[in-house]
Amino acid sequence: MGKAEKKDDPSSVWQDREIRFDMPVRELELRRGEFQIDNMDSVEDTKGNNGEKGHLVITNLRAIWVSTRSRRTNLSLGYNAIVSINIRTASSRLRGTTQALYVLTKFQGSRFEFIFTNLVSHSPRLFTTIQAVFRAYDTTKLYRDLKLRGAIIADKELKLLPQEEIYNRVQGVWNLSSEQGNLGTFFVTNVRLVWHANLAENFNVSIPYVQMKSVIVRDSKFGPALVVHTTQRSGGDILGFR
Repeated sequence: MGKAEKKDDPSSVWQDREIRFDMPVRELELRRGEFQIDNMDSVEDTKGNNGEKGHLVITNLRAIWVSTRSRRTNLSLGYNAIVSINIRTASSRLRGTTQALYVLTKFQGSRFEFIFTNLVSHSPRLFTTIQAVFRAYDTTKLYRDLKLRGAIIADKELKLLPQEEIYNRVQGVWNLSSEQGNLGTFFVTNVRLVWHANLAENFNVSIPYVQMKSVIVRDSKFGPALVVHTTQRSGGDILGFR
């Protein structure tokens, strides 16, 4: 039986998923595929290090704050852990009462709030840049995250993502997640595999290739089946299709 497999290392890409405090300096370095979007000097971590000047690096995966005094004082906020971003008044030791960026996050069952103050007067970059980048990250999750029962099918057609192309459409594909199986349609694109039930479009699954640990054809009680095993990062699910 044919099989395609890749190494499943759940810690290989942590930058957009985790919150880390006072990391080793090597973890401040950008990983492969990560790139800097903006770098702002004179930003205070008002809640955690009030009165301490630092710089804030905005990448496509996270926001990194590093103290000017010591690089060992730092934090990394992955965008996937961010719940909301707001602008409110804060009390800064270096700027007094001023507008600041409030970032609410959730990671490993705990909630954390971060407050960043731009020490440069009349500069909106702190507010506009991180909000725009987070919005872009949040609206592109279907490219990289497994999605169940999403609003991805309309009138039996797949809603394509920007630059997504359908390579193949296969009718009469059974999803073997239940004892009886469900009959549906399979889409193969350049980004993901998508299956939806013919009788209920909202019963569907979208599996990006980046979340596949292995793809194998093996025997099942229904006959030969395509089995997709997802990475630990996306739940370690096993999905079968025939």
